[in-house]
Amino acid sequence: MKNNNKKITTYFVIFSLLLIGIVYAILQANLQINGIAKIKSNSWDIHFDNIVINENSVTIGTGDTQATIDPENNCKVDFEVTLSLPGDFYEFTVDVINNGTIDGMIGELNKTLKVNNETVSEVPDYLEYSVTYEDGLEILPNHALNAGKTETYLVRLEFRSDIEELPDTTTISISLEPQYIQADSGATEPLHPTLYNVFKIESTSENGLVQEYSDSHKDSFSQTGTEKIYYWKATSTDNANTILDKWNVIFGGFCWQMYRTTDTGGVKLLYNGVPDEGKCTATEIAQQIGTSVFNSNTSPAYEGYMYNPNTLITYKGGSDATSGSLFGTGVTYSNGTYTLTSTSTTYDNTHHYTCNNTTGSCSTVRYYYYYTGYTELNDGRNIEEALEDMLSRDDVNQTNSAIKTAIDNWYQNNMTAYTSKLEDTIFCNDRSITNLGGWNPNGGAKGASLLFKNDNLNNDLSCTNITDQFSMNNNKAQLTYPIGLMTSSEANLLNNATLRKTGRWYWLASPSYFSGYDTDGRYVDTNGYIGSYRVSNSGGVRPVVSLKVGTLVTMGDGSKNNPYVVE
Repeated sequence: MKNNNKKITTYFVIFSLLLIGIVYAILQANLQINGIAKIKSNSWDIHFDNIVINENSVTIGTGDTQATIDPENNCKVDFEVTLSLPGDFYEFTVDVINNGTIDGMIGELNKTLKVNNETVSEVPDYLEYSVTYEDGLEILPNHALNAGKTETYLVRLEFRSDIEELPDTTTISISLEPQYIQADSGATEPLHPTLYNVFKIESTSENGLVQEYSDSHKDSFSQTGTEKIYYWKATSTDNANTILDKWNVIFGGFCWQMYRTTDTGGVKLLYNGVPDEGKCTATEIAQQIGTSVFNSNTSPAYEGYMYNPNTLITYKGGSDATSGSLFGTGVTYSNGTYTLTSTSTTYDNTHHYTCNNTTGSCSTVRYYYYYTGYTELNDGRNIEEALEDMLSRDDVNQTNSAIKTAIDNWYQNNMTAYTSKLEDTIFCNDRSITNLGGWNPNGGAKGASLLFKNDNLNNDLSCTNITDQFSMNNNKAQLTYPIGLMTSSEANLLNNATLRKTGRWYWLASPSYFSGYDTDGRYVDTNGYIGSYRVSNSGGVRPVVSLKVGTLVTMGDGSKNNPYVVE
């Protein structure tokens, strides 16, 4: 080891301690936490108390000061210590108490490190310095410390025993300056932050990466949520790249992207692969659980996350009716026979029904909805009733779509042990119709498609129809497990293709349109743009779960290399 007689002095302000010289090191520190104030009848009082020094710590030398709380400012801890030999350490615990009546939050710790009076970005690698919770868990920024609550921090400085050479350092100073924020009433996190809280604090930042949603929404089937909804929004590619290194979570042994909160205080997570040595760096196909068709094709019913196979009507072909056949504006039904009303020999915007004959009577009637494309009706149903049967009747959700089957199988094999951490949120499969097109018997133009609400991209988080509100507690749209898909509205809120892009296309939960014999649903393409694709095509599956309110995280900062880890 290189001999060096220079004295190394280190100053720390707020959660800091560090440093050593080759023969000895002097550490001076000042931990500052907050102040005391009166706010009308409430009090704001977060301060240090109860220092306990590890009995195995180095003996305080001449002129050194044992760690103590400043008698004139209980928001500061001062100490100075000498570390003489590799392996020497100084360690103590200190309580942080919220003795006021106002819920508080411990914000970001802004650290400034100086070596020889020049600011540097890293602590010297020959020192081990840490401030953690007493149990060793990482202290994450932006966590709540509610009124009446106490946290215990463990402060440790150690002269690394494996160091071979010391630099010519004379002075090192570190200052950490946390932000203190008054929490909304009702904050519940006692020690570690929840992901909801991460969104809430981020929303106060001037960078604008997290926005508050204030329009119509529906997140719970069984209750009316009162919490604010926050979501990531990127207005530029730089914004998107920043968010991509902020929203990473490890939960249940898998990586996820936390993309928005719910009005019940939960956090929705989008599947994002398998951790690699604790990092969430999966790309392309590894960001999905596999591939699947969404459903079969040829019927509007196949837009459903579930559907009723007993009521669906399908495309029967692309051929004109027999020459001379009558067309009607409507039908009546009696004794097993359809009879056309207000007949014409021409198929036009108001004459869609035909018996494919010149009498206008039949047991099975055709309905032309798209040029030469038609379907067949029987049992007395008209086209309005058939659409209702397929899309919104109380019994519409009888059979799983192909993609729901794939997602449920994956959950059963991988996630059942974590169900207690998940909330029963709504996964919306909004089959609301905005334009009947050729399915409108009273004015549906030939060639006009049946359009669903999300054929027009929007940011609407409402989910009007009870049969579209897929939830564990909804017996009209009942899920087997608390898992589903992201909607096109949720994907659209992100506002930037870079945030959605994986390099592979993947399915969303939202219907788009039915045209001819094509049933098209929403998806995200390989470049991150939202499009429409035939549901019988095989695409990527990226499921979504929603963490319960109050679910805590134990470590991480949301980056790809250091994701948040759910407790």
